[in-house]
Amino acid sequence: MDFDDFLDPYRPLADEVQVLRALFDETEPERLIGQFTPCPRNLFEDYLDRHLNQPPSEEGRYVGQFLEHAERLSSIPPTPAELDRAPGLHGWCAAVLDSTPFLLGQCTGHPHLRWGARTRTSTLFQIAPDRSWARSWNRFYVLDGYTPEILFKMQADGVIAPDVELIRLDQSLLQ
Repeated sequence: MDFDDFLDPYRPLADEVQVLRALFDETEPERLIGQFTPCPRNLFEDYLDRHLNQPPSEEGRYVGQFLEHAERLSSIPPTPAELDRAPGLHGWCAAVLDSTPFLLGQCTGHPHLRWGARTRTSTLFQIAPDRSWARSWNRFYVLDGYTPEILFKMQADGVIAPDVELIRLDQSLLQ
């Protein structure tokens, strides 16, 4: 993955969300939906299904709420209580497929996965600058052991697609 693809790999969707926010016109919200790239489009559809239980015919009414939600996921750190409840992700790395960022690693304490399962998280919104936690679309994770090699191991094992690319955290603007 080229460094230019995400201005801040620790907050990979923050810039796209800011651009969408700048383009948002409350009088014509449907217009913005037509400008969504596949990643925010998929997230918006999931937001409507899971958070609001609304049919597609009502989607324009919820664009502003969705953008606010995405901004919060990109910027608000977890509370200590949220981290206490968060599953762990060990031997992890950040990766991207079709402009959708996510984490890979071995998960512990996840409510739906077996202990130690290798997994791909939901869409990644932020990683703490000290790499101690991350926020995906669905939850926070406590991170342990940044291991970019996990990507290549999971590809070799056929667990993830060969066109998944590493998001390089060592070239961040934060450093």
